[in-house]
Amino acid sequence: MSGTRLPSFSDFSVKILNRDLRPCLKAIQDGNGDDEKVLSVWQSIYPKLTRSRLKNIAITLKHTGLSTGKSPLELSDVGLQVVAAGSETEASKVFCEHLLKEKNATKLIDALVAINARQERVTKATLKTELERLGVTDLANGTTDHLTLKNWLIHADLVSTTNKPNDSELKAVLGISSKESDEFKNLTLAQQAFLNLLRKEHLTQSGPFQGSHLIDSFKDRHPNLCPDDRFAETIRTPLVNGGWIIVVDLAGGRQGGKSGKISGTSKLLDIPVSALIPDFDQVIPAAVRSKVNTPLDVISKDLFGRIKYKAGFALELLALRMILDLDLEPRNFRLRSAETGYAEVDLIAEGSHLLFSRWTFQCKCYRRDTKTKLTLSDVAKEVGIAIFSKAHVIVMVTTTSFTKDAYDYALEVSRATHLQFVFVDGKAIDAYLKHGRNSLWQHFESNAKGVMAIKRDQRLPEGE
Repeated sequence: MSGTRLPSFSDFSVKILNRDLRPCLKAIQDGNGDDEKVLSVWQSIYPKLTRSRLKNIAITLKHTGLSTGKSPLELSDVGLQVVAAGSETEASKVFCEHLLKEKNATKLIDALVAINARQERVTKATLKTELERLGVTDLANGTTDHLTLKNWLIHADLVSTTNKPNDSELKAVLGISSKESDEFKNLTLAQQAFLNLLRKEHLTQSGPFQGSHLIDSFKDRHPNLCPDDRFAETIRTPLVNGGWIIVVDLAGGRQGGKSGKISGTSKLLDIPVSALIPDFDQVIPAAVRSKVNTPLDVISKDLFGRIKYKAGFALELLALRMILDLDLEPRNFRLRSAETGYAEVDLIAEGSHLLFSRWTFQCKCYRRDTKTKLTLSDVAKEVGIAIFSKAHVIVMVTTTSFTKDAYDYALEVSRATHLQFVFVDGKAIDAYLKHGRNSLWQHFESNAKGVMAIKRDQRLPEGE
């Protein structure tokens, strides 16, 4: 699965362009298809740049979407809007609004929010590390693309000179501030999905809406996200307390029922629907998402069948069903089966059971008759990935089993570090496919007791 990329900014910094985008783009507009004329004008505007560096500007215009990418040079619609801007700041704002909406620049805002929340310094290195944690790929070690993007956002008054997002300006441009975006992302997957549904209802009606109608629609679309008897506890009450929804006319003594009427607050209604897409819809491919309710016996049949692509798809469904049945929330497909010859699926999930936790899942499908086992090297690879992704739990799933060296290595890592492992072998998979969620929970709870015994051997700080 390809990652998220930022646009390239070769020779396209705020300083190089003298803080104003318009002269650079106006040269293209005035050039009328004569690229040599455009380069000549650029040479006069930016005398310190060589011809090859001037050509880098043309490449950046394509990457950022200011040009159509055709030859000869031609401005895109957003490029024409930038040229028509009334000031250099307004031109930057038009440019940055485009980058935020179309070129993944919101990832940089998210990174700044996270770094500031930890009270760390925003540097070239910390910003790059945080962007990579958020799924941004192809940032070379020496790149300054992320810094150039940040400086354009600063010039557009969307980020302060102290590297803090300007929420009032971001709200005006995107319809959602960084604070609101961060708050929404910290909601559970079920809460995100319910708000998305309610926001769409408000597109055609003012509300309030019958609670029974909303709850039935929600459960039809996401039957695995919320148990029947926990809607009030896990979704409705937290969203009321968070200021996202208003609930009226609840029947006496039926706090957990379907009574009452629900409407969104201005906090919800002021945010565009496009900004409220739950992570589930973003990270889970549509083909997998649409089949999430496939019966376990059907998954079992395909998983152990001889058709490779069906086995691979069944492995994806198995991994996703396990995550949902454990009350975790899928956050990212690291690898999908089609990318690994239909033999491997890697995901990252998160949980908020009393405390936040991040989980990595590696699932490998082998024919039973091959007797292939997961080895120490397989476990060691996952340890490195877990450390990089700041995970707490490593779940390794295989249709066969694990070598003794794999178990021993996992034991030593658990003793020496904060990490803990859950090994799900072929026998555990068979039990899950036959008996469902309860069997899976029993396996993980039994494993947790073993981990507790191991962790108790870890040395605790001594009191004075």
